[in-house]
Amino acid sequence: MVFITLSALAAQDLKLSGRVVDKTSNSPIPGVTVFIPELNRGAVTDLDGTFTITSLPQKNLTVQVSFVGYGTIVKRIEAKANMDEIVIQLEEDIANMDEVVISGAYVMSKESSPISIEKVGRADILKAPAPSLMTALTRTPGVSEISLGPGISKPVIRGLSFSRVLSVYQGGRFENQQWGADHGLGLSETGIGNVEMIKGPASLIYGSGAMAGVVNLIEEKDAALGDVEGDVNLRAYSNSLGLRSDLGVKGATTNGFVWSARGAVESHADYLDGDGRAIGNTRFNTQNFKTGVGLQKKWGDTRLRYTYLKQKLGIMEPDILDELVTTRGDRKSQVPYQDVTDHFFNSETNVFLGEDKLKATFGYHMNFREEVESGPDVVDLGLKINNFLYDIKYFKSINPHLEAIVGVQGFYFKNINYANAQEFLIPDATKDDRSLYGLLNYNKDKWVIQGGLRYDYRKVVADASAQHFIDFGFILPGEPEDRRLTREFDGFTASGGATFRPNNHWRFRANVAQGFRAPDLAELFSNGVHPGTSRFERGNASFQREQNIQTDFGIRYAGKGFALSGEVFYNFIDNYIFFAPTGEMEGNLDIWEFEQADARLYGSELEFELNPTQAKWFGFTTSYSMVIGQRRDDWSYLPYIPAFRWIQSVDFRLQDMGAIKRPYISVLGSWIFDQNRAAPLEEATPGYYLLGMNVGGNIEIGKNTLDVYLSGTNLLNKTYLDHMSLFRPFGINQMGRNIALNVRIPF
Repeated sequence: MVFITLSALAAQDLKLSGRVVDKTSNSPIPGVTVFIPELNRGAVTDLDGTFTITSLPQKNLTVQVSFVGYGTIVKRIEAKANMDEIVIQLEEDIANMDEVVISGAYVMSKESSPISIEKVGRADILKAPAPSLMTALTRTPGVSEISLGPGISKPVIRGLSFSRVLSVYQGGRFENQQWGADHGLGLSETGIGNVEMIKGPASLIYGSGAMAGVVNLIEEKDAALGDVEGDVNLRAYSNSLGLRSDLGVKGATTNGFVWSARGAVESHADYLDGDGRAIGNTRFNTQNFKTGVGLQKKWGDTRLRYTYLKQKLGIMEPDILDELVTTRGDRKSQVPYQDVTDHFFNSETNVFLGEDKLKATFGYHMNFREEVESGPDVVDLGLKINNFLYDIKYFKSINPHLEAIVGVQGFYFKNINYANAQEFLIPDATKDDRSLYGLLNYNKDKWVIQGGLRYDYRKVVADASAQHFIDFGFILPGEPEDRRLTREFDGFTASGGATFRPNNHWRFRANVAQGFRAPDLAELFSNGVHPGTSRFERGNASFQREQNIQTDFGIRYAGKGFALSGEVFYNFIDNYIFFAPTGEMEGNLDIWEFEQADARLYGSELEFELNPTQAKWFGFTTSYSMVIGQRRDDWSYLPYIPAFRWIQSVDFRLQDMGAIKRPYISVLGSWIFDQNRAAPLEEATPGYYLLGMNVGGNIEIGKNTLDVYLSGTNLLNKTYLDHMSLFRPFGINQMGRNIALNVRIPF
């Protein structure tokens, strides 16, 4: 249990203190995390199970108490002097049905949110790591990926992908030319505490690009006040001979100054498929560094952060695949490849004004993308992004159960082509986004009700007047005399949803949300060869903005030792833009064009969890997810729609074995069904079954405790094609058996 007291210090400086014990034995539990997400601060219990968090503002706060092997407790408290002591008990449970989420604008428990939000924690990523962060997230029902080898993958949420899924990093939108099918998520796991995924339109909160959902990468927690802590993560992959090293350190002084620094390097050779065939030039390497400073005070907090990410990503070329295969461990970059560099500057500030709060987020992002095909000293396609973004919102407490948010949000985006590039696919351009939005949240007893309204305006100016465009012969649609085109998009969106929890067993959730997306630069203006591919790509400057309305309904029943949940959704989309081959040729290149048509996507996700009360060492989870996408004019199927999936996990939590503490074994299965709902000019893909396993635990060596994770994927070394792989049309198989070892050494 947790004994939580709040006492008044000088000038009403409040502190939260308590003790955590096991519900059954009443013994203290050291190492439990007590975290306040609104403040991004917390504490870890000591050997006696006690903790203290100081310098709290006098307002309502959410407290999350969590520990491996125990059910997570989420509690709302009012931080004030002379608060009565409350008691919370932690009970052994392999599965955590409820956690705090922040991606829905309001901090609340996942099960109470009217928006469907899935959360993948840092420990889950370490237990089952993957060369790409996006791959590590795909065991989530309704979430999959479009990939171009193990180093390049992008998110797919309920069948929607590309620019319809918004990436949020350090509170701001992350733009990295995600319109390209061969452009990955562009972010790594370095310094990430957890990942939250909104499944459904989130334009009301995040704007254009969130009509399918959001992948929100959330920073690791700050150090406890007065502490300095760090860790080293070492990882190796058997299949691609991959190596990853990650070192981080963070600290916080007693007067509230916080700081952190973390760096990681990763390198992979070419991967092997299930037949042992090397897939040439799927090698890649990354370097990532991030640092930040901030202040935590009773009035609020502020943080300044900087992130540097460098990626060199090999591109498989089907026509010369055998020529690209070199020695087994060769990691040297060879053409064609992508060289991508990101610099991201960010500031986040929270100011508490009684029960109200003002939150301001500003960011500046520079993205450099070079696609090299002709030779290592020649840039075939070179693009630079400068993006300034802002999000300022005010949280107004109307009464203890009703809160409002009003805010302004936007960004100014500038795309510039390298003047010395050999190819030009899209023109120089600017995007000016401005928006105003308001939300209401009602939370009382058994009900949570949310709703809001948003207005957005975007102005896009394309400019192909520079001399290098003229010399190259790049043509804008309509061939305007001044070689410039301007498009404007605007409109309103709204959403509303409710969660009803009549008791501890049932949860009902319904949500109706509008989303939108203005066409990206490639869809509007592309007209040329895309280096590193075999495509000539054409856009259409007359496209209208995509607009959708999605209805979700979910039920969850949690009994003693088990839980069953189901979600159904129907997504009605006007002006859906998709990319498809025309069957025509431009020289020796296939011509691909962007098309626009009305569409619909519908599907469901079912999940069952079993954790017997008489066998708390055992857990079983299974989920089934499906989505169907069609054009509404002729009911033909849409491209890039994932196959139906049935995923299983059997988990065993074992007794301590000497120096090995909290050992576990998990057996994982993924049944991917036949994808025979192929789009025109797209081929069907046969199904397959993949077997995996995770084992690990904590090993005590002297005064240090090492976290050791050993995982295996595709243990049966299956040879298969993934319908969502960009390699599939060329008959290139996915990765064969892969064993990953990760050791985390805290200090």
